Amino acid sequence: MFLNDLAQVVYAPSKAFKKIIENPKYIGALLVLVLFVGLTIGFEFVQFSKIYTENTVPEVGQQQNFINSTSWTGSSNVALSNNLADPFNYSIYVAAIGGDYSVFGNSSLEMDATHTNNITAALGNVFNVDCNAPSGYQNLSMTIKLVAPPAAPRSAALTLYSINDTNYYTYDLTSSLNSAKVGVWNNLTIPLGSKAPGWTSTGTPSWGNITALQLSLTYPGDSNITVRIGALFFRGQFESPEQTNSLGLVEQFLSSYGFQFILIWFALTGIIYLFFYGLKTAHVWKPLFVATGYALIVLDIRALVNLIAAATLPTLYYPYDIALGVRFNFFGATTYAGTAGSLTAQSQAILNNINSATAGFGSVIFLTFIISYIWVGALSTIIIGTLKPEFSMSKRIIIAAVAIAVTIFLSLLLVGLV
Repeated sequence: MFLNDLAQVVYAPSKAFKKIIENPKYIGALLVLVLFVGLTIGFEFVQFSKIYTENTVPEVGQQQNFINSTSWTGSSNVALSNNLADPFNYSIYVAAIGGDYSVFGNSSLEMDATHTNNITAALGNVFNVDCNAPSGYQNLSMTIKLVAPPAAPRSAALTLYSINDTNYYTYDLTSSLNSAKVGVWNNLTIPLGSKAPGWTSTGTPSWGNITALQLSLTYPGDSNITVRIGALFFRGQFESPEQTNSLGLVEQFLSSYGFQFILIWFALTGIIYLFFYGLKTAHVWKPLFVATGYALIVLDIRALVNLIAAATLPTLYYPYDIALGVRFNFFGATTYAGTAGSLTAQSQAILNNINSATAGFGSVIFLTFIISYIWVGALSTIIIGTLKPEFSMSKRIIIAAVAIAVTIFLSLLLVGLV
């Protein structure tokens, strides 16, 4: 019987609420609660199944470790130090702290050598990185500043070691640094893996076990050499939050959406009940409470539409400097909360593409919010009229509108979702 009552709330609400109020049973309203939580969790999981975020080594928050001079060794002619006066400044927005975070710290790695034409420095024993496609890290990012001499090196090489110093891959960086500007930070992205071009192997290295790296620069003649490294990290591995923390997501959504429904249910009922009390009319809590619970079937329909809309999303890839700035908006959809202008040009372009691809989805989420609460307000008006037929239509609408407005406000204030 309660299933029929739920269906009638949608297509014949006046008839449905008359029966519900005459014989209020909690089971139907509780079913609405269970359906809401299940559908909203489904909506979020479908949405997250389309989202992939980039991992890095070191992870964000530890990336300055790769440019700390204590982790490096240089050839006998090279002095290594941390340059606090010339860091590579790049801050990203982190939603968890509600502000910007300087990713690569407040210093750069400086390599100095005098009266020589070459420098060599190595970073080792601090990582073991899987660069095998398709699941491994696909790129190595490096930000380099050629300070002195005022010319690009004649040749440059990057070496990645696998387990020991007899097994390694070598990459010719000469052309990349020939086009680099002297005295400014230059961003290099080097492809990794067995299918990446430009690598030669020595011994029997494995892309699944990259354990050290070395940078070598050679100049045309003897001079004083100063080179700074501002950022150095492995990137290009993408994972869905479902893959990394599915249980945590279930717990998060179960608590947040369960609390949201209960808050909406009690708030909507409570505000209407207070109006009845203030107007000194006969008032009974249970019939009103059960009826508003049935009325919230509209939120289940909204969640179902949102779930279907999420299924139409394309696969979205968020780079590391965007991923930590993504949070839920008021409607449970993911959105970047930072300022796009602070990102690199490449990341700005990616974010613009993501925003374009999700614009239709965002419109659906917004429209379902508007329609659902107008619908709940209309059903609340019918409930008030069924309980208090002596109230004028304008009084019913005012009570319902105030109840909906206060409910939305409390939901935003206490849950952050509407």
